[in-house]
Amino acid sequence: MGTLDKILLNVKLSKSLKQDAQEVANEIGIPLSTIVIVNLKGFVRSRSLTISALPRLRPGIEKELGLAIEDYNQGKRAY
Repeated sequence: MGTLDKILLNVKLSKSLKQDAQEVANEIGIPLSTIVIVNLKGFVRSRSLTISALPRLRPGIEKELGLAIEDYNQGKRAY
């Protein structure tokens, strides 16, 4: 994509969301604009958007829970 192929996209969002997103982007060393572009490309590629009302566990917690369930099923109980 050349410079002439680019367009400016204005998006309205809360100041706190922008600050939080910028903070995370800075932590991982990726410009916030790159994160937006990657997500838009994924949306176009998959032609889908996943929306769920179900709560999700953080991956680390989900892994720990899985291990605990596995231990329980094998009769290993930590008290």
